[in-house]
Amino acid sequence: MKNNPQISTVGKTSFGSYNAENASLFSIKAGVSIEDALEQASCLLGCVRDLTVIDTIDSDASVRVWSAHYLGEMAKAIIDDVATSLNHLRARP
Repeated sequence: MKNNPQISTVGKTSFGSYNAENASLFSIKAGVSIEDALEQASCLLGCVRDLTVIDTIDSDASVRVWSAHYLGEMAKAIIDDVATSLNHLRARP
């Protein structure tokens, strides 16, 4: 993918709640090109797809379900941060 250095993640999206207050353990790194970020999100969502397809055939799926959940949460955080970056870019004069 061709990188555009002008458009990158802002690093404002966090994920991985770990306590009753829903504090986040992880966050998206600022400065990653949106092309690289979206490529990573696509890979994560591919893993989610594969895990959930396996789960439709196998009744012992609890580990894979949680794996898919966490991978999906990571992918969503990446996409949300890219969307925030694009919104900031559109808001510029």
